[in-house]
Amino acid sequence: MLLIAGGGTAVAVVHARQVAAAEEKAKQKQEAAARTRAEQREAQRAAQEEADEAERSSRAETVKEVEASVKTMAEENVTKGLLDGPILSVSCNPVSGSTDDLTDATTSFDCFAANKDNADGTQSGYFFNATVNWDSGNYTYGLGKSGA
Repeated sequence: MLLIAGGGTAVAVVHARQVAAAEEKAKQKQEAAARTRAEQREAQRAAQEEADEAERSSRAETVKEVEASVKTMAEENVTKGLLDGPILSVSCNPVSGSTDDLTDATTSFDCFAANKDNADGTQSGYFFNATVNWDSGNYTYGLGKSGA
């Protein structure tokens, strides 16, 4: 009888080891799945960050296009005798909305077309306004400050 009891103990030990091995394998599988999910989240976050930076870069390029368009308009107005020239530079700054906040669908700008460098380091010139619709990529602009 002692022999039978010993055999039962051996079977129980083998079974316990099999259960422990199965539990360890299940634990490792869960940990691997958790790592995979974390890696996927990180990859998605990195991809979103890259897309956001590309959008911000695109917006910065659009602002340069707006400034060039405003300068062209100002120079045309100088040619027509409506404004004094020459137009030295144009810079546009947001007054409502943002170029960095990607949830803003539109941004309004006040643009300054400088036609004179003053002795005190300031410039004189004319104000223009512009509005950019970031969703469509379209923009409008005109003489005078924005209403924002």
